[in-house]
Amino acid sequence: MAKDTPPDPSALFRDWVTQWERNFDSLANQFMGTEGFSQAMNEFQKSQLNAQRMFAETMTQILTNLNMPTRDDVLRLSEAVAGLDRRLERIEESLGNGPASQPTPVKRPPRTKQPPAELREAAAASQGGNGKKKAAQKKSKEKSNE
Repeated sequence: MAKDTPPDPSALFRDWVTQWERNFDSLANQFMGTEGFSQAMNEFQKSQLNAQRMFAETMTQILTNLNMPTRDDVLRLSEAVAGLDRRLERIEESLGNGPASQPTPVKRPPRTKQPPAELREAAAASQGGNGKKKAAQKKSKEKSNE
């Protein structure tokens, strides 16, 4: 007894697609192998390059009329700026002001929060004898710190 199994729809579809691809591939290879196809592709590429050239020329003319830079103008300017940048780096390196050298910090006097001497003496005098003694001690400390 042989089992009657229904055909698998996905297998049938796969077979059909495979057969269709083989037939289409064969037909396309025959068509693309002809001299006429080669000439047509050559003419198409020529016309495409011609259209691209005409578009570039038209855009250049439009930008010139609008007093705007073209792509070539921007590229030339970019190259000129890059050249100037390289020259500036060489000059800075020769002067010792390159990126590696750091400016030396400026030495500043120490900051103090003490009032002027006249005010200190006035404060010491108002405190009496103790104030003079403390003022003398502060002066001796200041001299030793210097």
